Amino acid sequence: MPVVAERYRAEFQDAGFHVIGVSQFNTTEAATREFVERHNLTFPNFYDPDAAVASAYSIRGVPTYVFLDKEGRVARTSAGARGVELIATVLNELRVE
Repeated sequence: MPVVAERYRAEFQDAGFHVIGVSQFNTTEAATREFVERHNLTFPNFYDPDAAVASAYSIRGVPTYVFLDKEGRVARTSAGARGVELIATVLNELRVE
């Protein structure tokens, strides 16, 4: 997540994209807050104890990235630690659309 935050600030913040962090699975609200503060995450983050977001987007593991298009529809999802290059690729694709 810190790498995502750094890349977002450096390359995508002014492009009209938003990043939202959702913390769930084997953590607590206090641990989520501590992680956000320790890594200086400047985008919104919240703790989802009931995994409602995971359920809504059929997320089964972490990390999972859900990319929404300009209309708010799911454009693509990616699960696993594939790295920030995948994020950059998808965001560049969505920027063109």
